[in-house]
Amino acid sequence: MSLARKLILAFMALAGASLVTALLLTTLAVRAAAKQKIASDLERTLESFQRLAQASQERIRDVAEARTLDRSFKEMSLSVNSSDAEAGLGEVGSETAGILSAREVIASADTEAFGWSRGGPLLWAFFNAHGRLVYTRASPEQWGEAPVSLPLLDTALRQGPTSALWSASQLRGLPFTFVPPEQIRPGDLLLVHAQPAFGSRREKVGVVLSGQWAGDLLLEEPSAPRAAPSPATDTRARFILRAGDGALATRLPTVVGLDERGFQAGRARDLDIGGTHYLARAGELLGVDGTHIGQVFVLRDFDAEITPVLERFQRWLVPTAVGVALSALAVAVFMARSMASPLVQLEAAAGRVRLGDLSVEVPVRGADEVGRVAQSFNEMVSGLRQRDQIKGLFKRYLAPQVVDELIKHPEKAAPGGERKVLTVLFCDLVGFTSMSEQLSPEAMVGLLNTYFEQATEVLTRHGATLDKFIGDAIMCFWNAPLPQEDHAVRACLAALDLVALVERLAPGLEAQGLPRIACRIGINTGQGVAGNIGSRMAQDYTVIGDSVNLASRLEGASKAYGTRTLVAEDTVSAAGDRIVARELDWLRVKGKQQPVRVFELLGVAGTAPPAHVERFAQGLALYRARRFVEARAAFLDSPEDGCSRRFAARCDALIQRPPPEDWDGIFSLDSK
Repeated sequence: MSLARKLILAFMALAGASLVTALLLTTLAVRAAAKQKIASDLERTLESFQRLAQASQERIRDVAEARTLDRSFKEMSLSVNSSDAEAGLGEVGSETAGILSAREVIASADTEAFGWSRGGPLLWAFFNAHGRLVYTRASPEQWGEAPVSLPLLDTALRQGPTSALWSASQLRGLPFTFVPPEQIRPGDLLLVHAQPAFGSRREKVGVVLSGQWAGDLLLEEPSAPRAAPSPATDTRARFILRAGDGALATRLPTVVGLDERGFQAGRARDLDIGGTHYLARAGELLGVDGTHIGQVFVLRDFDAEITPVLERFQRWLVPTAVGVALSALAVAVFMARSMASPLVQLEAAAGRVRLGDLSVEVPVRGADEVGRVAQSFNEMVSGLRQRDQIKGLFKRYLAPQVVDELIKHPEKAAPGGERKVLTVLFCDLVGFTSMSEQLSPEAMVGLLNTYFEQATEVLTRHGATLDKFIGDAIMCFWNAPLPQEDHAVRACLAALDLVALVERLAPGLEAQGLPRIACRIGINTGQGVAGNIGSRMAQDYTVIGDSVNLASRLEGASKAYGTRTLVAEDTVSAAGDRIVARELDWLRVKGKQQPVRVFELLGVAGTAPPAHVERFAQGLALYRARRFVEARAAFLDSPEDGCSRRFAARCDALIQRPPPEDWDGIFSLDSK
């Protein structure tokens, strides 16, 4: 697919994504605004419902209170609580006669005076001042042989008018019949009012319970709606009442899982009821005395309210989207044609770079993004040329930090060097010449490559810069080109690991019938010059200086001491307590007048030195004190120590030919 087509598709995809995003954001904004508006309406509706519930209870209370003041009702009340002993005065157990007399009064009175409910008289019952049932409209033959324990009655007798919201299960659990069983609706609640009845002297003579179904009283829907709304546009508020035991009354078909704990005070929440998305608020339902009697939930069908708005929005969005898409297509074609030409040139140039041609350069047209890309491309190719030059110059170095440092700072690749303190290490294999006589050149190269690969891993792990391989020897250094404060410690640790590496390789070679190999290592720390030595055509990143020569001399001198490592005093001092070493001698190497104090590495800090180290130190002190016979005896006590054996041989020679009086104990090494 061509670049122009890709640009056109990209612009079209961007335009489509923008339209979809705009649609989603607008839809979300509309839904959020609608939710906020509905939530505000729910708050007002909830307040209106609570006022309606309070007014309905007050009407029930007023009716009950008016009927208790009726003359026939007062006569009945007095009969129940008469001062005449024959009518029931005296002991509580003597009330029965008064109750029977009162029932005759009630039966002869207008028992439908409390009103009507569901096509019949209003539900009501009367209890005397002791809480015994006198009369219940639902079962006229029923009366109480003992006081009824009912909190609603106790509150009315003790404090005054009160209300409650009873569920079907609560009605069935009453110790008397308040509602005929056939009239109990499982999906409805009964709003019950307890009204005290007073005598002529305002004494409480009983309690009247009256009740009306909450569905008829509070959930009544208009009897003649103007038009039956469709399910998709029904925006009427719906109500759910809940009694204290969790029973619900509602006109909704199915309601499960309502929990007021999920409602926050003053906020609406989303509910899914029967697959319909509602927005709901919860409020408290109070009785006439201000006590909590239940919970009310007011709901609005959110989808029914938002759907018409979204449909109108989508009707004008489609032509708008088509127009925007056509405009985007025209812009895409124009932009593709204007951008394709320089980008095609960039593509061709990139292909040439891929094939290795770093001389390519594209023309820069303008200062826009395409022009800046062309400029960046040219700078990239220039940088690649420079990086290739540096990598070609330093590709022999195995330490990647050298190349990385010079790529970051190309100025360091110029001829010249930097004077600094360096630690230099030379390592040579012992027995390599004998081994080469038994192996073919190919096998010898393979063996060397195996050794060099593992040795390089050791040196790289300790941060060494690998200078060169010289036959079977290795030259490396520290503290250049990157600074390393602990360069002396790193060199000593690398030497110990190289010795361990060769000791691991030696048994395998012996098993092949080859001579046993070992290594000799010389290390020195001192001033030197590190940098690119040579011309612009041929350069070598290396280190030079007298300190480098001394490190090479020490590597050869280790043979004279029978040790694997020979380290100058400056290196041991710089390493400090990070290593364990023993002093061997004052040594004057070939080409140097100044002697150097040399040491053998024994291990890292904390390594316990062998027993012969202490005996050697005693012998060395005797040796320097010209007590050669005693020194020889001390050295011969450690026949396992190669250095002790060599010093014992020295003592033999000095015993036979005593040194002059000005002998200073310095050992001069004329070879290497």
